[in-house]
Amino acid sequence: MLKDTLEKFLYPNSLVKEYKYWLVLLRKEQVTLGSLILICKEEKTNFHSISQEAMMELSIVTKDIESGLSNVFGYSKINYLMLMMVDPEVHFHVIPRYEKSVSFEQQEFVDGFWPGPANLAVNNNHVDNDKFNLIRDKLRVELGERISQKKYKRIYTSGCFDLFHYGHLNILEKSKELCDQLIVGVSTDELIFNSKGKKPVIPYSERAKIVSSIKYVDEVIPQVDKNKQKVVDEYQIDAISVGDDWKGKYPPVTCDMVYFPYTASVSSTILKDTLKLLK
Repeated sequence: MLKDTLEKFLYPNSLVKEYKYWLVLLRKEQVTLGSLILICKEEKTNFHSISQEAMMELSIVTKDIESGLSNVFGYSKINYLMLMMVDPEVHFHVIPRYEKSVSFEQQEFVDGFWPGPANLAVNNNHVDNDKFNLIRDKLRVELGERISQKKYKRIYTSGCFDLFHYGHLNILEKSKELCDQLIVGVSTDELIFNSKGKKPVIPYSERAKIVSSIKYVDEVIPQVDKNKQKVVDEYQIDAISVGDDWKGKYPPVTCDMVYFPYTASVSSTILKDTLKLLK
């Protein structure tokens, strides 16, 4: 799973910069100075399976990486290695190559493989935790990673989103104001039928696409059951946002709860009843 791979690569401590579809991480084993991991945030194990949006963003990310590494360390060439033998998620090992040794914070770094291919199993440039953090922070500044002023990193909210309306948009907008990443759970057709005894007007695939197109939303996931704690654990959620009509009713979770005023003037039920009257 992506979560396990990220933990192996020391995320979030190793994070250099986060994009919508990609994460740039500093590699703990500095094969050469500035060695990185570039990993797709989508749960994909084949390069051809990543979304068109992720593919388009990749050109921006690689440009930032190459410009940043060049400005900070002045590499000679750069290698992108896509192995995916042990860690199956789509990712690259980004290895700057150096014809000559380079110095950083009184430590000499040598590319012992130049001019041949790099060997990821050999670590010629050990760095302690302090040096690791210095390299990471230097690249963070160069790549323009800002220190977020928002209260939460990740907020989760969920719903049916059947007949999308202003009340839905309102809670998504207010949730995004409080976090860097907004993850939205869209109830599957099966969950809605099991909960309400009737199918939604709009099928899951279309509802998910509508929600994912909203500019405030960073990621859409299927809501297959009511186990909120499972989502909190799997996606490292800091807070869950809901309408204040859920106060005292929401199942207990280990993260914060954020309640927004319920938009009483509109709901999917009101819209459905209005449509029935218009028939």
